[in-house]
Amino acid sequence: MESANLVAQLPGSDPRLKNEYVVLSAHLDHLGIGEPINGDRIYNGAMDNAAGSAVLLDMLASLKKQSKKLKRSLLFVFVTGEEKGLLGSRYFTAHPTVKPGSMIANINIDMFLPIVPLKVLTVYGLAESDMGDAAREVAQSLGVQVQPDPEPQRNAFIRSDQYNFIRHGIPALAMGVGFLPGSPEQQTFKDWLTQRYHAPSDDVDQPVDLAAAGKYEEIVRALAIKTADEAQRPQWKANSFFRRYAAMPSGDY
Repeated sequence: MESANLVAQLPGSDPRLKNEYVVLSAHLDHLGIGEPINGDRIYNGAMDNAAGSAVLLDMLASLKKQSKKLKRSLLFVFVTGEEKGLLGSRYFTAHPTVKPGSMIANINIDMFLPIVPLKVLTVYGLAESDMGDAAREVAQSLGVQVQPDPEPQRNAFIRSDQYNFIRHGIPALAMGVGFLPGSPEQQTFKDWLTQRYHAPSDDVDQPVDLAAAGKYEEIVRALAIKTADEAQRPQWKANSFFRRYAAMPSGDY
């Protein structure tokens, strides 16, 4: 089977910074047809990850309409093959559609799960780069508490498409609607992962908190704008494990 990435560019306005790119990514694929569960063989992937792709599409449409242009350019990258091992983002980061070294940040959206009110935002990679600081500032300005990954043993930070950007030295993060350990929301997430994750029931006929989805997109949008208009590129923290990738020659991964 062949499958392609889809890339859209929103040009920046600054004569110098327009040649740098903030990348927003989400994966297009899911599992397709699989073993039947309760007689259903269609694995829809509404949350994983049609919801993420929808955020990118809506952001692209709205940012294209606004009169104020950003200083840096934005790349909207819809990648394929995530479920097969991050294949689409691996190919894109190795063969980018822009000049190597010009991608300065990545915000990846994968299964952000607007299934409870957005009171807490989980930021994967919160302490690794300036991107985490910016995400905290944006979320808190909108009345949303920020936390690092509450279940770091799952290694979520390196299990989605942001990892291929990281491996090429690009500061990156992913964000999702979160819960506080021991809260009722934690049980809601546990139930979703048990019943709907990689199952046919991840479809459009499930509870969705539309206000949470809207506020999540508002945070992503504000973070993308902030990153695109900052004078300096985001930088890895001095003590970040992932900082080593930025020092590697191209191709040494």
